[in-house]
Amino acid sequence: MNILLKLSSIPIILFIYYTSMNSILSYSEDNDLIFLVEEQPFNKTFAEWTNWWWDKHLSIPDIKNKKELSHPRDVFSQEKCNWAQDGGPVWFLPDGEEKSDLTKPEIRKCVIPEGKAVMVQIVGSGCSTGEGFKTLNELMNCAVWVLPSAEFSASIDGIEVMNTQKDPSDRKKYYVNPFETNLTYTKDNYYKVPEGTYLGTIAGYFILTKPLSAGNHTIQFKESAIEFVEGFPKDKRQSHVLYEIEVKKPQ
Repeated sequence: MNILLKLSSIPIILFIYYTSMNSILSYSEDNDLIFLVEEQPFNKTFAEWTNWWWDKHLSIPDIKNKKELSHPRDVFSQEKCNWAQDGGPVWFLPDGEEKSDLTKPEIRKCVIPEGKAVMVQIVGSGCSTGEGFKTLNELMNCAVWVLPSAEFSASIDGIEVMNTQKDPSDRKKYYVNPFETNLTYTKDNYYKVPEGTYLGTIAGYFILTKPLSAGNHTIQFKESAIEFVEGFPKDKRQSHVLYEIEVKKPQ
């Protein structure tokens, strides 16, 4: 009888072990796939890469009456995946178009060279005196925006790397604190700020992957930042994007 009881417990133990391991795979804690905000990828601070992302974002004109010339945040195409690239170790990807329905992601296809890291903003804020803010305090408040209440998740190749609903501490762990910088707006920029360089601030949540190997990869993220904040009545920001990326070896 004791032997039978011992034998019958083996499947249960195996099931518990499998379930635990499956849970680990669905929510990655080892961060083999992404850089953390305290790291210095390619000899730059994470904040410097955040600034780099915003430089690229603001360098792209937005001609709204022509889809082929509209900013890729709102009108994406595979060709636009090549916009604003500079030949460095990191590949710029635009963040998501604002959506009211987050049920299904917007699917975006990209082809990039092997060995590139990839960076995209999940949700963030860039503010400048070009938008009418007068003081550094106003700029800092603008950068913080609705970010403290943001809900977001992200996965790389189907492995979840952050999820504020499963782990609220991710909101602090992946937060790029607001910092002072200069922001340069191109002509006909997305925010319709007069062309030029202004004192600004940046804050937010970003994905910066480790360099991607040749083959097919996915980057998926969803964010919802909605709050009634003084100065930002009924402000919100929601998006859901799935990047399907083909990484090619050099010819």
